[in-house]
Amino acid sequence: MKRRVLGLLLMAALSSPALALELVANGGFESDLPPAWQTELVGAATVVNRAAGYDPDPDYEVLAEKGTGDGYARVNQTVVIPALDLEFSVNLRVQAASSSGPWAAAGVALHYENHLGDLLGTTMIVGRTADCPWIDHDTLHLIPAPDEEWHGYSFNVLDELANLPGVELPAIRKIRISLFGQVGGDC
Repeated sequence: MKRRVLGLLLMAALSSPALALELVANGGFESDLPPAWQTELVGAATVVNRAAGYDPDPDYEVLAEKGTGDGYARVNQTVVIPALDLEFSVNLRVQAASSSGPWAAAGVALHYENHLGDLLGTTMIVGRTADCPWIDHDTLHLIPAPDEEWHGYSFNVLDELANLPGVELPAIRKIRISLFGQVGGDC
């Protein structure tokens, strides 16, 4: 039962052009992950690593990898936002594979939260195996990663929220950015 799920993140940015603010701390990972980024490791064979060399450039990247067995590796940062008219951009490489068993997924997620940190909705840029149970609905929008190569993604958060009709926009006060590798279904 071999499973390999990994997400590699080169840079994450959330900015307000109107206010000329960069909201993500250490978005290029040039400093150690904590305190700006928090890690979560659940299950065996989970790894989060910050290093140069995952991408051909000399800069640092972050790896979140989950091997065999249920669980996940995540790197998170929660940002209090001044408005919803924000630009999100990320350079990302995802690999999700399962030689047997239920499912695997990897990518980056934007979790929209209220002032208490309650989850209101999520946008994911994701690579996943065919049996992954996640589907688009009124509070989850999946943007498929086209392949296992490095790609740059960017969108306006307010425009993206049009894909989440079940989310009450005025309630959003925070965005939690999460790079993840996850295996599910008793793999």
